[in-house]
Order: sequence, then structure tokens, then C-alpha cells
Amino acid sequence: MKKLIKNNILAITILLIFGIIVLNGDYISLQEFKQNEEYRQTMLEECNGIIKTSQNKEEVELCKEAIKTESLEYDFYTVFADVLVWRVQYIYYLAFLIVTVPTLYKICKILKTKSIINTSTRESHQSFLKRFFKISYQYIWILPLLSLIMIIPLMMNTTLDPSHSILNSTSPWSSNIIYHPALFVISYLVYMTICSIIFINISLLVARFQQKFIPCVILSYTVYFAIEIFLETVIGIILFTKILNSGFGILFNILNTFTFHDSYGIPALLLVNLSLAIVSFGLVYLAYKNKEKLVIQCERNK
Repeated sequence: MKKLIKNNILAITILLIFGIIVLNGDYISLQEFKQNEEYRQTMLEECNGIIKTSQNKEEVELCKEAIKTESLEYDFYTVFADVLVWRVQYIYYLAFLIVTVPTLYKICKILKTKSIINTSTRESHQSFLKRFFKISYQYIWILPLLSLIMIIPLMMNTTLDPSHSILNSTSPWSSNIIYHPALFVISYLVYMTICSIIFINISLLVARFQQKFIPCVILSYTVYFAIEIFLETVIGIILFTKILNSGFGILFNILNTFTFHDSYGIPALLLVNLSLAIVSFGLVYLAYKNKEKLVIQCERNK
């Protein structure tokens, strides 16, 4: 256990820090909605009293309407959206680093040292790549686990009936998946895993040409934003909005990962991101498949 913690201390530290941040966001939102619920109950009691005693028809009708719209309990999707939008919104910009910093720490160490040269004489390049990629993708669980840490307390303290969010439009999700909470959570975790793979692939492409840890992290983050700008402008705006007259381009977004757009259905969202993951992995494999070029590049950046 000590060895496991020591070997993954950076990833564990990052998870603990951001785990505390998202739990604090959960707590703030839950407390706020608890206060709103208490106020709502007080208002409903007053309205019920007005309906029974008031002779003012307009006032009675207003109270009946209030009871109709406010009688529903705050649901998981409403509170979850509040956490994402108002409590931990800055994590959108850090999600890439949460996954890639511990990943790059290990792979840069492998590429920068002489281990790649030494192993190249003891094992085939394919064997090295299998071992290298196994290490590279070992932290794809961080974002899904962080999401789960954020989701579980909310599910335990709210109703899973989405009636409130549907009636009052208080959540960004509108597809039928919100009627199936378990499927929603599973799909969300799968989506976060795919996004993690995309992030790691971007960092691997940069690490192929820059093996120093800090410069590699900075350059990877820069490339990440450059890709997001390309997807949002060229694919999203120019291709889909202007040429195809469609809003489908909103799915080509690797920045707002926690938002989980379901405008065109969850299968479409997962398919788009899975395609990006496959394409990026293909580029990674092409970048690393040549043994001689890889060794020469690593020698240059020692």
C-alpha cells in the first residue's frame, strides 16, 4: 500500500485537493437549496391559508399558481447544475491539467532519462510501446472519480424525480436520460473517461517532441486551448452553423467537459468524443511508432 501511494502521490494529492473543492461546492449548494426549501414551505403554508380565508379572487389565483409551480421538491439535476455553474465552474479550465499533470510527470521521466535507450536494446519497440501506453493511460480514472465524488452526495440528499427541473427549466439536460438516473450517471462517467483519453492523447503528442516536464505541461495546455478554438470556430461555427445551418457543432467541445451536452442525445455526444479519442490515439501511435526517431528526439532533449 505504501508503495502504491508513493508511486501515485501526485495523482492522489490532486484528487484530494479537487475532491475537497467539489465537496465544498456540493455543501454550499445543498445548504442554499435547503434554505430555499424552508422558505418555499413557509410560502406554501401562507398560500394555503390565503386560499382558505381570502375573498380576493386574484390573490387566491396567484397562490394556486404558486402552489402548482412550487410544490415540487428540488431534484438532483437542479442542484447538480447549480454546483457545476456556480460552485466549481473554474474546474472546466483545470480538468485537462488534473489528468495530464500526473500523466506527464511519469511519461516525461521515461522519455527524458536513458531508460528508453536502455530498454530499446532489451525489448522490442512494440513491447516498449505497450508498457509505455499502459503507464500513460493509468490515470484516466481521475476525472470520473472526481465526478462521482461530486455526484454521490447530491444524489443522497435530493430527489431523483426530475419534475422540478423540467417544469422550471433549472438544469441543462433535457433528453429522456434524466428519467433514468443510473443511466445518466453511467453515461456521465463514460463521457468523462473518453474526455480523459483525449486529454492524455494531446499531452502524449506534445511529449513526443518535448520531454522536459514543465515545458511539456505548458505546451500541452497551450495546444489543448488551440484545439478547442479550432473545434469551436472552424468545426462548430464555420462548418456546422454557417455552412450546414446546424447547432450540432456544440458537441465538438473539449473545454466544457463537465457540462455534458445532451442537446442531440447522449449517444451522439459519446460518439463525437469517441471519434476524437480514436483519431487522437491514431496520431499518437503514428508519432511514437518509429523507434529511431523517438530515441533521437529523446537524446536531444535530455
